[in-house]
Amino acid sequence: MTKAVNNTLNDQLFLSELVAETDRYHLYISQACPFSHRAYLVLSVLGLEGVLDVSSVAARRHDRGWEFDDVDQDPLHKETALLSTLYEGSRPGFTGNQSVPVLWDKYQERIVHNDSADLAWQMATRLLPLAKTPMELVPDDLSDEIASLNDWLHTHVNRMVYTMGFASDQQSYSKAFTVFFNAMDELEARLADQRYLFGNRLTLSDLFLLPTLIRFEAVYCLHFKANLRPLQDYPALYDYLRRMTQREDVRRTIDMDHIKLHYYYSHNHINPTRIVPDGPQLAWLAQSA
Repeated sequence: MTKAVNNTLNDQLFLSELVAETDRYHLYISQACPFSHRAYLVLSVLGLEGVLDVSSVAARRHDRGWEFDDVDQDPLHKETALLSTLYEGSRPGFTGNQSVPVLWDKYQERIVHNDSADLAWQMATRLLPLAKTPMELVPDDLSDEIASLNDWLHTHVNRMVYTMGFASDQQSYSKAFTVFFNAMDELEARLADQRYLFGNRLTLSDLFLLPTLIRFEAVYCLHFKANLRPLQDYPALYDYLRRMTQREDVRRTIDMDHIKLHYYYSHNHINPTRIVPDGPQLAWLAQSA
């Protein structure tokens, strides 16, 4: 287990060391899920599309968990309707969180990994020799710092916005609100005079931060009440988002229609009408690459 693994109960995890073999794995993601997006970004930035396949679960999620539908089918198991079927087949009696992303081993015919942080880390390191566009997202001299920042981002940014959005009382919401926007202030200061989180070097930490920023205006600001100020009031963060999403290897991982449909339809305890907003217009997304 690498140092990128989060503090999740082991009985909820599938963890294995990835093997650098072409066409061994299939990556199941949700186009909507920011934690899936980490792994998908690593795949795209490193040019691993020919090494492992990737597919998404359906945007709409009901009370049976992640599903497949006519648009987003399981390409390996054509009749599979639920992601839980793959979990149950891989570990009978599994009672943990049936989360995405999921890495499926075609040789063993089972799930071998489902921790998003560690999976992204291993894809960036163990699969690097197979990359078409190799880049050291975890350089040795920054490894410890990247691991530390990734943990901080997961706790204070990536997860905290969910704590805010799913809060059931004012005190919990307000506490999460304060933690999240204090973190945004720290990130704004960090990016004020440098291109990436570690100076001029794109690292795995950037691919942890980016999914939250991509979803901020269209989802979190309204749906999760993360509305202290608009993203454009963070000039460094907004410019960072704009620059990052002008990269074709980043841009092709973004499906904003899928993202919005998932959040506004699936979270009916927050949005009982299930109306998906037509807006907002996202200037950074509208710009040509």
